[in-house]
Amino acid sequence: MGDTNEQILGYSTKSALKKLRDDIQRVIEEHKQKNPLRFDIIRNIISFSSEKVLLSGVAYTVTVINIICLILTYLIDGTALAQGYLLWEALFLFFILIINFLVALNEEYLHRNEIPHRIAKVLETLNEAIDLCLWKEEYYPHLCAPFSPCVILQWTYRDGTIVNLPWALLVEGDVIVLRPGQEVPGHCQGLQSDDPELFFGQIFTPGSQAKENSSVPRSRAPHQNKAYKMCETPYLKNLKLALEQATTRPVTVFEKQRYLCTVKIMEGIVLPLVILLMVFASLFRHIYHLPGVTHWTEIYFLQTIAASLPLLQIIFPIAWVTLNCYGLARFKSISEVRQKYTRPKSCSISEDASDPLIQALSESTLHPQIMKTLGKTFFNILFGREDMVTRTSNIVHVLGSLSALCCVDKKGILSWPNPTAEKVFFLRNSSPASNNSSKTSLVTSMGHQSDTTLDQLQDRNNPEPSTIVEVLDLTHDQNAPFRVEFDEQRWRQHITRLKPLGLAALLNTCAPEHTHNYAHFCAHLTCEAQYSEDLVPVTNRRCLCELAKQIGFNDSVIDAYTTQECLAIFRHLQADTIRRETRFRTLPSSQYACESAFTAYARCYS
Repeated sequence: MGDTNEQILGYSTKSALKKLRDDIQRVIEEHKQKNPLRFDIIRNIISFSSEKVLLSGVAYTVTVINIICLILTYLIDGTALAQGYLLWEALFLFFILIINFLVALNEEYLHRNEIPHRIAKVLETLNEAIDLCLWKEEYYPHLCAPFSPCVILQWTYRDGTIVNLPWALLVEGDVIVLRPGQEVPGHCQGLQSDDPELFFGQIFTPGSQAKENSSVPRSRAPHQNKAYKMCETPYLKNLKLALEQATTRPVTVFEKQRYLCTVKIMEGIVLPLVILLMVFASLFRHIYHLPGVTHWTEIYFLQTIAASLPLLQIIFPIAWVTLNCYGLARFKSISEVRQKYTRPKSCSISEDASDPLIQALSESTLHPQIMKTLGKTFFNILFGREDMVTRTSNIVHVLGSLSALCCVDKKGILSWPNPTAEKVFFLRNSSPASNNSSKTSLVTSMGHQSDTTLDQLQDRNNPEPSTIVEVLDLTHDQNAPFRVEFDEQRWRQHITRLKPLGLAALLNTCAPEHTHNYAHFCAHLTCEAQYSEDLVPVTNRRCLCELAKQIGFNDSVIDAYTTQECLAIFRHLQADTIRRETRFRTLPSSQYACESAFTAYARCYS
């Protein structure tokens, strides 16, 4: 491991998890002290300018005035209109108003505390891991696992052993091993006095930063790994950012449309205008004693209430929250069905109603067990107990607002970090009488005949022999992303030509005993690419063992061979040389950059 020292043991797993738990708890306490629950939560749930408000202060004010008017009409009016139903109406409005207020208060509280509640569950998981701390070396990802931008792993000393630790479990004081060309996971300091201090996002490039121009092939020592000590807990930076920005996320399209229609238009424009018109109309009727005029409380109170009450939409906020919770519960139910479902190998993907997955997803929700599970999930989401994000980010709103879906692939995001082969390219002889790709192989397979006889046979069967290009397509298995299958059944006709490819794949690309050498070589190339902006090497392993197994080989074939030597070679392409090449002039910049580095890894076996 380069300059690493065997006495460097770092933390034990239990000590590191305890430190991570204590650091997270400290951040949560600081966040609670900076953001205590105050009366501003009341202001947020009635603010007319907030796009997340369910029922604004205008609606609350008008509803309270209507309740008071109903009570006054009951107390003042001595006619038959002043009956008990007016009190019941006032009580019903008050009850609905209280429910709306409690629902809005619950939504605002859960929106503010959703991320802290999620972190509390993380702390519970950490406490369970600390109590049952039996993490062995084989439980971690392989040290030579390919790089992936969505799953960040870091070589770290844990329990006296170097393991491939997930980035989020690093803590301050951890001893990590940086590989050449690797991005630094956080602020760290070298163990030696002359080691430079590194910060998050920097690329670790040991040795000289000057690019060496050499036109003569020569051997060179690979860049070495180096041990560093973490000066911070990287996860805390993301945690603080999540806590600070949890309540400032932009609202969804549906939230904006609801706010525009129900709050700004109905409560801000239509409702005041209707109330104003009714007051003037009531005043006109009362002054001129128009026909149908009864007691003044009916004119000014009851008729105004009858005109304004339908515009208040006091039931809509309750229905909005209920439907949102039901949609999220239904979404989780569907996702759980998909996770439990395994498509048969012989079944192809389709949208036909006979597809087993379509049948499973379209199963009636009236089944008692499904209804029970759905109801439990609904109430858990309503009260914020479900293990999913529902307030700060609503997956139902996001998916419902999509008008078009465009999947742009980026290595490690939508695709697997260890890609598989898609095509197999080889050459074959055009002679139908030969199953081999060359005259030499034909002579070997028919050694009892003379060269003259073979030449005559070939001339007679194929007067003008030529080479034919064959390309066979491969497809991922639907249930195993690393398994491949040939698209055409005729691939078995070329089995004699495919076997050398399969054997070479097992003995070179997929040989397990040299994964560390290959990873070290890839790290060296990545570091070399930092010296020139024209170099962007693709250093991930290309696993082809599944292709070899499809051809007919198994893992035991490797046991018959012994490694003699390992050789890693690469070549720098000069910028002026690349510009002179015609084939580079028409390539996009990304392809141009990838072509500017050549990597090879060869092994000799006996």
